[in-house]
Amino acid sequence: MKNIKYYLLGGVITAFSLGLTSCELESEIYDSINGGIFPTTESDAEALVTGNAYSVFMNNGYDGMFNIATGVLLVSDLMSDYGECTWRGWEPILYNRWSVGNSYNDNHWRWAKYMGKITMTIDRIEKMDLSDDVKNKYLAELHCARGWLAFSMWDLYGPIPIADIETLKKPLEEQIIPRLSEEEMKNFIVTELTAAASVLPYSYAKESSEYGRFTKGLCNMVLLKFYMQTQQWAKAEELGRELTKAEYGYKLEPNYASIFKLANEKNAETIWAVNCLRGTQEHKWHPHVLPNDFPGSETLTKWNGYKISWDFFDTFEPGDKRLETIIYAYTGTDGTTHSEVNDKVSSDKLLYYGAIPCKYDCYDFVGTQGENSETDYIIYRYADAVTLYAEAMVRNQNMITDEALYWLNEIRKRAGLSEYQRSDFSNTRDFLDKLLLERGHELFFEGCRRQDLIRDGSYVDAIKHKCQVVGQTTLVNKNYERIPLPQSVINEGKGQIEQNPGY
Repeated sequence: MKNIKYYLLGGVITAFSLGLTSCELESEIYDSINGGIFPTTESDAEALVTGNAYSVFMNNGYDGMFNIATGVLLVSDLMSDYGECTWRGWEPILYNRWSVGNSYNDNHWRWAKYMGKITMTIDRIEKMDLSDDVKNKYLAELHCARGWLAFSMWDLYGPIPIADIETLKKPLEEQIIPRLSEEEMKNFIVTELTAAASVLPYSYAKESSEYGRFTKGLCNMVLLKFYMQTQQWAKAEELGRELTKAEYGYKLEPNYASIFKLANEKNAETIWAVNCLRGTQEHKWHPHVLPNDFPGSETLTKWNGYKISWDFFDTFEPGDKRLETIIYAYTGTDGTTHSEVNDKVSSDKLLYYGAIPCKYDCYDFVGTQGENSETDYIIYRYADAVTLYAEAMVRNQNMITDEALYWLNEIRKRAGLSEYQRSDFSNTRDFLDKLLLERGHELFFEGCRRQDLIRDGSYVDAIKHKCQVVGQTTLVNKNYERIPLPQSVINEGKGQIEQNPGY
């Protein structure tokens, strides 16, 4: 039997077969890597970075921060004003009944552990004998990962504990690391993403073998989101303008539905997506949204889960082409006609809670087999960037600029809707209201709505309205813009880690 040694790599296990010996299995656990074995080469460095910088930003079955079942983008939208779900038991998410110890909010904390892995990897790459270009590129990817993960955790929980490298090198010493202050956390996010953006390329061509790795465009998109959420309008406007430069190569696709088609993967509107491939990385979009009697999908797994509430669906204008990616009426395989009118009458109807956000490969399902889809899962796209840019301009300048109106109308024109004229807005607040709704229609189930409502100051009222419409109770107040830390984190903190206010 092979004699196998396991090397602990900041939480990542690498196994090496060291030749046939006896029939005895031996294991040795080390608290550090033997630098003479791994990592030493450029390919080692790439494996190390890929395993530690990218593994958290996955959507592979139920793994990764963007998975369809418990991913941060998906759950953020369920927490918004239009997120609904047929599965009862999801009420804490849907109606903001957060409580300490609830598994729904505890689940997201697991991504925080990757922060230490990334920091340890930065230390190892810095010590490797690599060319400056290669080393700087890998370090930039790691800093991008650390900044992006920090932003994602801050968005949900607020500041988190972040261990420095010296603390991480002493795993046997019991050390309690308090949460960063709000200012320290914000500075950390900006410093990491800015450093990465200064090194990484603007973007990668879809033909490039590097496509899917982190880029300057991704760093600046996350920074744009951060500046918007912290209401730093001037910086957000500057970054929004930056992302429209030709060097990035981004543009709006002419057809909305095609953005999410397998045949049109890696399109110019995509800023960053989880690259999926059959047998390698696949996501579970369709089983989470399709009703079990939907025709033309007999070979697919269907659980009839997530919905767009009928209350929000009814805000779409007639003729909006984005409705082509929403299933709001159909005749089931048993001949039953499903629609808002027919299904809202009883909770046992398949569309009682809302319309189906089909989005990916809608109606043809070519990227999905069984319950797994190989169609790239888009995290950020250009339409998100330019509408944030438009909002930042109006908020920063306190006026409706020509460029802000231009970008709002570009989104509407693609959707087949009439363009707005200046006379259509009574004031800047009216423009922002219309833009907020447009972003909801454009970016449904792309993880934007909760942030949009919080930034706008309308989150609490929107959730109260949602709950009133469906006859549900809610605990929502200003504190519920963030979710509580797991009780285990508070206990282990021994008084040095405080719970979020209101819990």
